[in-house]
This record gives sequence, structure tokens and C-alpha cells, in this order.
Amino acid sequence: MYRVGIAKLTSCSGCINEVIYALTFRDIVDKYRVEYFTEVLDVEDFGKVDIVFVEGSISNKHQEEFVKSVRAKAEFLVAIGTCALMGGVQSLRSGIDVEVVKRTVYPEPRYIDIYSDVKPVTDVVKADLVIPGCPVNGEAVISLLRKYSLGGLPIPIYESVCGECKRKRFECVLVAKGIPCLGPITISGCGAICPSFGRGCYGCYGIKYFDIGKENIELFIKHLEELGLSREDVDTLLKGYGFKVYLSLTKGEKK
Repeated sequence: MYRVGIAKLTSCSGCINEVIYALTFRDIVDKYRVEYFTEVLDVEDFGKVDIVFVEGSISNKHQEEFVKSVRAKAEFLVAIGTCALMGGVQSLRSGIDVEVVKRTVYPEPRYIDIYSDVKPVTDVVKADLVIPGCPVNGEAVISLLRKYSLGGLPIPIYESVCGECKRKRFECVLVAKGIPCLGPITISGCGAICPSFGRGCYGCYGIKYFDIGKENIELFIKHLEELGLSREDVDTLLKGYGFKVYLSLTKGEKK
């Protein structure tokens, strides 16, 4: 059987819930044994594992050292969720005085030990595979586990949410209805859930940074403003799931 570890950092556990869902299927249960899972098992440490799922962003030194130790024990590390890949909603505090953030959020800020900025898992350790999403799509986790047990891996598809809309023949809410939608610049994988209900995508799978640049982002922002959004609203939307990515793109830098 393949040995599995599931590690949680700063996150909401939504992605972990999808991993739990994947581990309920009989063909997967027969091939995988969970060795470490702080939210379920009373195990403080673990030895070598074949595959480890890491959810969340890194907020302090303890978490950074922890994820390094996890990397050292895992044959194959999967960073799950937009937090692990881009920082997630926690990265909204990037660029703000961390002491102000602590005083605003916590009743006893003196007890809170956090970095001034969050770090995606992929900034600290090598991830063998990343699955974006907020949360990840459980079907993607199931596909990974089944293919991994057969000696293969999922084939990555580098497209935007627009690709999913087109295949499902959804009417484009951006073009046809003038509804602000982040689908053109958002990584696919959700199944175009929001557009299926006539709503604009709000980018929870993160900005599709690998093939767009500063000029693309600026043109897209201009179009959103033409639809009636203020620049402040646009900034909030685009940095909501990965401030560092948005910042690097608007500055013309590589992630």
C-alpha cells in the first residue's frame, strides 16, 4: 500500500475535506494508508511516506520548518489549493503593517507570531505537483490518486476558465451580459461553477500567471473599469487569491 501524509498550514481545511472525500472510494482505500493527518489521527510525527498533500500558506517560522521536514520525508509532494500555490486570501495582508493586521484581527495580538507576509508552499519547498482551487476539485484529487497508483500522473491542461465555459456551451457573462468576470485570466479546474449560474468568475483558482504578462493584465483591468468597476474594486478582486502573483504581473516581473 502507498503511505499517505496530509499536512495543514494556514488555511480553512476546505482542500483537506476534498482529500478526505477522495479517500472514501473503495479502489483508493485498498491502495492507500494514511500515516499522518493531524485533523484525524492522534499522531504527532511520521516517518517516510510515498505521497504527502500540503494545504495552506506559510505564516511563520514554525510552519516553514515544518513543511521542510515534511518535504524531506515525502517521496512525492502535492501542494493543494490556491493558498499553497499563491498564498490565498491570507495574502491580502501583504503590503500592510503586520502589527496593524494583528490588532485588527486578534483580541490578543501580542500572542500572534506571524511573518509580515505569507509564503506559498512552492516558495519554500519543491512541489512535485500542484492542484489549484479554493477548494481544490475533489475529482482532481481522485484522478491523481488513481493514476499515481498505476505509475502515472494527471496531464496538466494550461487553460483559463473560459475553456471550460466554451465546452459546456455557457453564454459568456462578460461579453453577452457585461458582467465583470475573471474567467479569462483564471486557472481552470472548477468546472466554471459561477458562470453556470450566470455569475462572473471571481478567480478562486488563482491568476493564470504562466502565460500572461503586464500588458495582458493592464488591458483586462481597463476592460473591467469600462464595465463600471473602480480600480480599488479591481485590485481587491485580482489580489484576493494571490497578491504576490498580481503584484509581480502588474510590475512586469516573473513569479
